[in-house]
Amino acid sequence: MAARHRWNRKDAHNATCERCGTHAQKRPSPYGRRWWTEWRLPDGSFVDNYNGGRTPPCPPASAANSSTIKDAR
Repeated sequence: MAARHRWNRKDAHNATCERCGTHAQKRPSPYGRRWWTEWRLPDGSFVDNYNGGRTPPCPPASAANSSTIKDAR
């Protein structure tokens, strides 16, 4: 099971996960009373919730460390 994000808030609209480095930015929708969130993942890709998507999971620390160790070999 993936761990929950531990958000470190920069301001009212920006936060970064202390565990995995995912950056979240919230913006008001121009089409009504809702907020859009865009996540910049540690691998450089982007995910958004414009179509009702959920927050991407926070990878467990052991998985992140093991992939780093494998890449270093």
